[in-house]
Order: sequence, then C-alpha cells, then structure tokens
Amino acid sequence: MMIWLRPTSKRRSLLLGCFTLLVIRTMLFVVHFYKDETARIRRPVPLRAGTQQSPVKATTANNYVEWSEKDFPYPQRKRLIIYWSGVRGHKVPVQKSPVNHTHFWPFFYGGKPGECPVPCELSNDESRAAEASAFVVHARPPDIYNLPPIENLAPWILQTNENPVYTPALYNSKIMSQFNLLISYRLDSDFPAPIYPMPGLSPPIPFQKRLGNVLAIFSKCEPVRTEYMRQLMNYIKVDSYGACLKNKEGLIGLYGKIDNRYVFKDHKLILSRYYKFSLVFMNQDCDYFIDDRLYHALTTGSVPVYMGTDKVDQFLPGNLKNSIIKVSDFKSPKELADYLNFLSNNETAYNKYLEWKWKGIGDISNTTIGRWWNPRYPLFCQVCMALAKGKLHLGLKLDYCEPRKYKDWGIKEPKNGNWDYYSMVVYGGFLLFVVVILVS
Repeated sequence: MMIWLRPTSKRRSLLLGCFTLLVIRTMLFVVHFYKDETARIRRPVPLRAGTQQSPVKATTANNYVEWSEKDFPYPQRKRLIIYWSGVRGHKVPVQKSPVNHTHFWPFFYGGKPGECPVPCELSNDESRAAEASAFVVHARPPDIYNLPPIENLAPWILQTNENPVYTPALYNSKIMSQFNLLISYRLDSDFPAPIYPMPGLSPPIPFQKRLGNVLAIFSKCEPVRTEYMRQLMNYIKVDSYGACLKNKEGLIGLYGKIDNRYVFKDHKLILSRYYKFSLVFMNQDCDYFIDDRLYHALTTGSVPVYMGTDKVDQFLPGNLKNSIIKVSDFKSPKELADYLNFLSNNETAYNKYLEWKWKGIGDISNTTIGRWWNPRYPLFCQVCMALAKGKLHLGLKLDYCEPRKYKDWGIKEPKNGNWDYYSMVVYGGFLLFVVVILVS
C-alpha cells in the first residue's frame, strides 16, 4: 500500500487528472443547475444591491382619467417630455406623425401642433434636460440603469411592455419609488399602452382552403408553454416554424431583414392566414400581460388557442368575446387536441369563432382597451395633460408576478436527463484517462 502512495510521475498525473475532472464535473453541474433553475422558474433577482421590500401585488384600481379641452384653460405653457433612456439599448425614434402601431413600438408620438389641448413635445435630445417637464425611462435592462439627472427635479415616467418575470425593476422598491407615472401594458396603469392593436376585419380565407391545422411560432422557449406544445403535438399536427420544437421551414427569422427593414411580422401575418388555429401562448401568465401575438391571430382569421392571463376577456370587448379558445378550459393537452380536431372537421362550429369578422367588433367606447384603440388624444399628449394637472404619484406600487408552473396548465414537469448525460461524459473521460496512465 505504501509503495502505491509514492509520488511517481504517473501517480502525480493520475491525481492531477482526478482533481481536474472533479473541478470540471462540479463546474458543469453548477452551470447546468443555474441555467435549468433560471429557465424553469425565473427566480426574482434584484437589480442592485440594497435593502428590498417584500414584493407586493400592484394596485388593481384603474388610474385612467379622460380629460377634454375645457379642462385646460388657454393659454397653457408647453410641456417637453424627454425620452431619456433608449429602448433595448437603442435610441428611441420620436415620431412626427401617427403610424401603424403594429410595426412601431412604443408609439413615440405626442401629437401635431395644435392637436393636444396642452402644447406638448416629445424629444430624445438629452442636451435639453434643463427644459424638460418630465423624463421617460424604459424599464428593461440596460435602459433602466440610464436614469435622468436628479438636479432637474422633473417627474420620472416609467414605461414597460414586458411583464415582471422578465423585468426585475418592476418589483425593485429602490427603483419604483423614484417614478411618478406608469405607461404599461396593464389596463389599470396610468396610461395603458399594450402592444395589441385593434384586430382587423378583413375576411378570412375560406375554411376549405386552409392549408394547415395548428400554427406555432415561438422564438423563446419558455419551459411550460414549450412542454405543453410538445404534449399537444402527440394528438394533433402542429407546424412549428419558430425556434421551439421546430419542425417546419419557410419563415424568415425574428430579426430577418429585407431592404433593411424587419419583415418577420409581415411574413407571419401572411402565413397564419392559411392555418385554422394559431397557438397564442404568452411567455407568462402575469395580470394583463398581452402582446401582438393575439392581434396577429385575430386579424388573419386564424382562431387563437390562448394561454396567458385570466384577464384576457378585458382585451376582447364587444363581439370579440367569443373569438378565442382558452387552454384553461381544458384539463389536458389531449382534451384540447380532441376539441381542435373536432373543429377542424366541422366548418359550422369553427366559423362561430369568426362571427365577429362579419358582425364587426361592436361598441367598445366604454372599455379601456377601446380607448387605447381609438384614443381621443395621442399617448404622450395624454401624458402632457396629466403633467399639466399635476396628477403624479409619490413612487409606483411594486408589481410582482409568480412565474408560470407546469401544474397551472394541467401537465407534469418533464424529467431532466442532463445530469445523467454530464455524468456519463465526465466519468467516461475519467476512466479513459486512468487506463491511459496505467498502461503507459
């Protein structure tokens, strides 16, 4: 035994190899565990060091106030709003006229001269900070780290169109306490502005001419919706053109360009017209979180199969109330697939989901989403009006959302075989190393 412990070169190499492989194995485990846990549950991570208050639910009261010209006696001084941060690291393109907001986010428009009861200008020129009546900051990193100068004493406005699971600033008390107004996808925010335009009434392609059953296009593979789609595929044909469970080619990538213009959504709108159903699975189930996936399906006449917030009905006013199929109404992916297969072979039942296309959307004037679709004044004009009235908050309420769970949607969490894979690779390499050392 003592002879075997003598420090020969072979044994030194063997010991060094053991230590190296142990380190590699540990690092692989840590990296895998961190990535798996982050992707699976998206645990809240504070943006900055410091004391954090416990996350609380945001207020459910609707802060929207509708003013008219008579509320603002003439003359009113001009309000200058500076969009201080970028959006996803890019300088905001301030709009000089209204545009189709299916292609433009987040609607950087304050109105034409004379259009707003309060003279209003939106700018991205940071050199005019001393003139500013307010500053706007986008809530996602890295933009949220670029905060306006404190010495100007102008109100701060937070803008977000992503939910709290992917926007830690929304439940960071240190950050939220510094802002005075909120522009958000939430219909109960100061200025509701979801990326969800009013669906179009263009006639859908006839039932018999649809080329496929179920369309799926997801570029980010959130674990729960991806697993649900995987199980759904066992019972009905799903054509997946996105990065998640991709089984179909032919759609340009998410950031694909033609003539220096992003065209992914244009191509998606054309493609979805030929499918009877579109999987409209939001990336989380946070209150009020809706984006343009729902718009794309409704506008093209591809009946949405919807997974997301249970407040979706507030986004479906008038005749839109019966236009979608909710995943939550079914106990399992198989039960949902059975219903989709039934509709695929029953034109009359299927067309009931498209009746709004012929009847029209109906009266939506008294709904929050209706006022967003048909605003009396442009978005940032409304902000200028609020500034003129002094309607500000001393900090914003925290908005926290529990990440989606498998059990919420009637499916079991899939078993993960990555641990066994890593073990086999590392231990196999270790065994090979030992053999080489001993026979050399």
